Formats: sequence, structure tokens, C-alpha cells
Amino acid sequence: MNLDMILARQEQILDKARALQEKDDFTPGDQARFDSLMAEANKLGQQASNFRRLNGLSDPSDALSVANMSFDGGNSFGSDARITITNQPRVYKNLGEQMMDVMAMTTGTDMRAKSAAAERYQQIVNAASGGSTGIDSDGGYLVETDKAASIATTAIQTGVFSSRCSQQPIGPNADSYSYLAGDDRDRSDGKINGVAVYRKGEADTMTAGGKAKLKERELRLEDLYGLVYVTNRMLRDAPAMAAYTKRVLRQQLAFKLDREIWEGTGAGECLGITKSALPVTVAAEAGQTAGTIVAENVTKMLARFKGNLRNAAWFVNQDCLSQFPLMTIGDMPVYQPDFRGNPFGALFSLPIVPVEFCETLGSLGDIVLADWSEYLLITKGGVEEAESIHVKFLTDETAFRFIMRNNGQPLHDQPITPLKGSNTLSPFVMLAAR
Repeated sequence: MNLDMILARQEQILDKARALQEKDDFTPGDQARFDSLMAEANKLGQQASNFRRLNGLSDPSDALSVANMSFDGGNSFGSDARITITNQPRVYKNLGEQMMDVMAMTTGTDMRAKSAAAERYQQIVNAASGGSTGIDSDGGYLVETDKAASIATTAIQTGVFSSRCSQQPIGPNADSYSYLAGDDRDRSDGKINGVAVYRKGEADTMTAGGKAKLKERELRLEDLYGLVYVTNRMLRDAPAMAAYTKRVLRQQLAFKLDREIWEGTGAGECLGITKSALPVTVAAEAGQTAGTIVAENVTKMLARFKGNLRNAAWFVNQDCLSQFPLMTIGDMPVYQPDFRGNPFGALFSLPIVPVEFCETLGSLGDIVLADWSEYLLITKGGVEEAESIHVKFLTDETAFRFIMRNNGQPLHDQPITPLKGSNTLSPFVMLAAR
């Protein structure tokens, strides 16, 4: 099973456990069944953790500690950058129940039901950190914390790229994130970011080391929204509506976020790697046949890579997979099959990951060696929900809009020029068109 299937199965089992726990006549048999379900859920949780470790993915349970540590050396991002999370009481059993309350508050005619729905929703607002008003002026509703976290986290986990990015949560009173990055990526003069160090004799005068060249980089949160259409028949079944909504949102939000991380313009959306100046490109071999990838290509791509090899992988278009199994250097195979851990195998022991965002075989971007931990993804907790019964009233459907706020860009804006050598280095290496 892939990570998405493992997490979906775990959520199904936890839903069964919750249903048992809420029974009024809880029997010893129910207790045994509950214990069995929790044991199975914990086993799947461990399986998901093993999958992340094997594939270099981040664990959402580590998000808080990662958010409060720097990307280099474990230092604090700043004295006021600490992130805290406050738990709130559960109001709804699932997302479907809250969606039904949203509909009652916006289009319902039963004043008693409307009042009860508003009272339940107000509990969420009162518990939410930084919550200011009960009902948004545009008809938006804050999704309960654990439901919002489930939507946002599973969407990021599902993404091929987003699940590998460095993630930074944003506090309730912030709308952007700023950090200092090196402004001098040229090490050919022996300095790093404008600073050099020296040794001196006992009575010698110290030599000035230079002025640090740093620049502030900023990311502003942008809205990413999804529209989900639900039939009025499904509205009467809260669990089914919750499962349907989570599945659709997870798939589409993950797809949209991954596509922006790959090729976003940076204007009102993430800045994609292929639209930035950070990647380096390796030229094709002289006389290389069009529409091919040869061993010399991947060898030279690896030589231009500068990143964490533990996080690195080859991201390729599906059309490229037939190029790898027979690839050799002399008598030594470059490709390594691994039918259990990674069914698509590995090149130089780095996994091959087919993605539909890569260009077709022979084009620039058909194969990319990447370390996505060098890409920063900022997110702000909370998913806003709004409902409109008028959008598709002729087909007896209701539209629910969900908005989450995030943005992303490469941690640096240019490749590294090393102390010695004529080629620049980068955590993102592409192969030129052939």
C-alpha cells in the first residue's frame, strides 16, 4: 500500500473506534473490539511512519519541532518565532456534521435548528486561537481544528512534492514569513556570504573577515480553495459526506499544490522550481539520439547536485521509465530494481519517482534530480468553509467551498558557484532537451 492508502485505512478504523466509544450501552465485547481496532490503527500508524522514513518524507507529528528550529544548525528562527498549539474541545463527530450545521446557518428556515447550529459553531470560534467573530461577513466558517488539520495535513502528505518540502507553520497574527538567506552564493573567492576567516600569529593584527552578505526573503500567504458539490441526498448522511469531502479535497488540493511547486509563476501562487533560477541544466551528449536518456546523462546530473542525498530522488515522466532498466556503465548496472521498497527502482541508489508534472521524454524537465527539503512551504492553520445552495439548484446539489492559506518558494534563488570547478551546483538538476 502507498501512504495515501495506509492513512485512509487508518482513518476508517479510527472512525469505527469512535463509533464504538460513543455507544450508550458499551459492553465488554465492545471494549475488546475497541482495543483491537486501536491496535490495528497503531500498527498502520507505524507502517505509515516506516513508509515516510524509507522515502525521505516529513512526519506531520514533527511539524511543531521543525517549525521552531532553523534549517541549518538547529538554531531558533527568532525570539518571537516560537509556535504553540492549543487543543480545543471536539464539537462534531466528523466533518459532515459541521457541513450540515453550515447549511443550517446559511439557508435553513427552522429557527430552532439554526440557533442550535450557531451555538455549536460558536464553541469552535471561542476555542480557536485568534478567532475574532462568530460568522464571517462573507459567509465563511472556520472548520473545527482537528477537521481542518486533517484536510490540510492529508493534502500535503498526499502530494509527491509537498510531502517532501520543508514546512513552516505561520502564527495566527501573521500573514507572511520572512527569513535571512545568503546573498553571495559564489564561493570561488574562498568567502561564504561575504565572510572569510583567517589564522594569525601571536602578535599579528587580525585581518577583517568581510561584511556578511545576507538578504531578507519573504513569503506571503495566498488563498488556495476548492469547491465540492454534494447532492442533497448525501447531505442527510453526515459520515458519507465527510468521507467524500475529505477524499475529493485531499486529491485536488494535493494536485494543485504539487503543480504550483513544480511550475507556479509566483504571482498569487507558489513559485515553481522550473520557473526559478535555482536549477542547473546538464547538456545532452554530443550526437545523442533524440528522445533518450543515457548513463552519461545521469552521471553528469549527479555531479552537479548539491543537496542532501538522503532526501534526493529522481523525478521523471512515466515515458522515461523504459530508459533505465538496461542502463550500464561498462559492465556495471546503473539501474537497481527494488520490487518491495520502490517498484520503479533506483539510479545510483536514489529512488525513481514517476510524476505527471515532468515533461515527456526528450524535453527539458523530463528527468530531474531533486532535494525538495530545499523548498520552503508555509501554511497557516485553519480551513474556512462556506456553502451555497444556489450554485447548482437545478441538479439538486449544494456547493461547499473550502479555503486554506499557504505559499511556497525555493529556499535560495540561485545555484552555488564552488571554490574550485567551472560548473555551478544546485539541489535541483535538470537534463537539457534532446
